[in-house]
Amino acid sequence: EEPDDEDEWDEACSLVGTGEDPGQPRRALCPECSRPLRRIAKLPCSAVCMLFSGSKICHRCDEDIPKADLHFACHACELRVCTLCGPGVYIQREYDFVDRLSGEERVVEVPDSAIHTHDSCSLCAKTSRRTRHIVLPTASGARAREIVDRGMQLMAEVVADGEETYDSLWDRRDVLQELLGESDLAAMAARLGQLAREARDVFASQPMLTEAQIPCKVFGDLHGQLRDLLLLLHSFGAPSEEGPMFVFNGDFVDRGSHQLETICLLFALKVAYPRKVWLNRGNHEDVLMNAKYGFHKSCEELLGDAGPFVRDAFTEAFNMLPFACLISDRILVLHGGIGNGKWSLEDLRRAQRPLSNQELQNPSNSWLWNILWSDPIEDDAQSALRTFGVHQSPRSKSALRFGWNVTQRFCASNGLDLIVRSHQTKKEGVGFDVMHNETLVRVFSARDYEGSRNDGAVLHIASSEDEEETGLITVRAQVLRSITNDEER
Repeated sequence: EEPDDEDEWDEACSLVGTGEDPGQPRRALCPECSRPLRRIAKLPCSAVCMLFSGSKICHRCDEDIPKADLHFACHACELRVCTLCGPGVYIQREYDFVDRLSGEERVVEVPDSAIHTHDSCSLCAKTSRRTRHIVLPTASGARAREIVDRGMQLMAEVVADGEETYDSLWDRRDVLQELLGESDLAAMAARLGQLAREARDVFASQPMLTEAQIPCKVFGDLHGQLRDLLLLLHSFGAPSEEGPMFVFNGDFVDRGSHQLETICLLFALKVAYPRKVWLNRGNHEDVLMNAKYGFHKSCEELLGDAGPFVRDAFTEAFNMLPFACLISDRILVLHGGIGNGKWSLEDLRRAQRPLSNQELQNPSNSWLWNILWSDPIEDDAQSALRTFGVHQSPRSKSALRFGWNVTQRFCASNGLDLIVRSHQTKKEGVGFDVMHNETLVRVFSARDYEGSRNDGAVLHIASSEDEEETGLITVRAQVLRSITNDEER
């Protein structure tokens, strides 16, 4: 049974100016007085107020700003600017598409099914923080780079093979041995345990909320589908010292056929490039989930009696993973969602690790639990009134579902333009969705996940190439086609 609507409507929430600065981008300043524009999310206290509240006109494009939508305002001139014309993030309406079966590479228009919108009338019918400099022992970085190099060689061989297949049917044997450069089980277990400890130490030296800069690529759930990870890295770029930053947004293990191999390569990338690669915790980086959905079994099958030793080493590392990554002070990447949204980025920065499953289930940490477990309500859900507010989720007794007003309030109060999350795939989807008035994007990277016939996607986030759009950040999806649906689309 659906939970009752809590009618969580919020009063005006006007916050966060970046401060006037000689280098401030043009889009971030008032076109009349050049003072900083500030984010506003004005949400009426009731549906009746929503019906009779007036819409605003954007000063730059003369288009209506829909009622209650996130937008920007100058407090001195009182003029309004919509999100498309303000100092925000633009989600491109085309995406890069790769079909491995046909060899086709092209640009595709984003389908309507991937963009969720709501009709508001029908409802009633900062300064960057620097992370600590990390100096790893030379031997640690060198050993990790050896694994990365072997992973890149494996990637090249997969591509050269030219054959397309599901990760679960990939018949390449001894992949873990190839990555580690070891064939002895005891030596493999020792190397994996060492890698897990090295990664844990890197996570511990970095904050709970890490910070990355554009250009940056964001990967969604991988769930042990190593072959998809390799093909995405080949198609859209792999980490290096000179290239863009990479954020891997949780759920690296469980369910897939190459779980230990996937986390081995990801941890090696993190240790090799500690200031270029960022890993967020997902709800499957958890001891109980790993026991239930396969990671523990994978360790035991591949490593025999040494499996529990490796399993425990990775559990310790998982408990130390950061929960979110802030990209260029404007885009927050986290695995699940924002829950009820009644927390701040500062709250997250102050949260202490390690966090075990037992500690996460403490009622005082329910907001952290929901960063891993909560889901957004789609704008075009059947019951329009239920797209507002906070509702109980069927996932667990503590998990929540949140409406678009919660997302916009959270963005306004924390100075954000966009939230990127993962955690869900859509049957026959393109691997990403745009939601909540373009303040939230979902990305999922594992193809054909659990029979969903879905594409796998990555988000490329960069500054606009248009010199007239200084300060604008663009988000572009990059998609690897589903094998199942190749002949049907």
